[in-house]
Amino acid sequence: MFKKILVPTGLADKNEKTIRMALDLAVQSGANVYLLHVLEQLGGDTDDEMQAFYQKLGEKADRALTQWQTRFQEEFPGVHIEKNILLGKRVQEIIGFCEKNAFDLIVMASRSLDTSQQPFGTLSHQVALFSPVSVLVVR
Repeated sequence: MFKKILVPTGLADKNEKTIRMALDLAVQSGANVYLLHVLEQLGGDTDDEMQAFYQKLGEKADRALTQWQTRFQEEFPGVHIEKNILLGKRVQEIIGFCEKNAFDLIVMASRSLDTSQQPFGTLSHQVALFSPVSVLVVR
C-alpha cells in the first residue's frame, strides 16, 4: 500500500505520537519512514550571522532527529528510518520534498488553530490542501 511515508515534524515530544503512527503504518505496509524537519527561513537572503544562526538550529534539529531515529529504530527494527533537515518556508519545502522524492503518504501532527498567528490555517491544513498525496493528520 505505502512504500514511502513522509513525517514532517517539529522537535517537541508531542511529535513522537505522530512518528509512532507512521511507523505502525510502515510495519503494516513494508514502507520506509522519512522524518523531515524544516528550519523556517526568516526574510530573504542570509548573511554570515544568519548562516551561523541556521547552522546552530540545524545542529539542534539533527541531534533531536538522531535521538528519535535511534530509539525508534530499536522499537521498529524492520523499518528503514531516515532523517532530513531543510531550510526554507515550511509548506513549500514539505510539498517540494514530497514531490521530488515520490512519497505515498504524509503523516503529520495537528495543531490548534490560532488565526492571529496563522491566518491561513495550520501547517497541517496548508500541507493537506497542496499535497499531491494523501495526508494523515494525527490529533
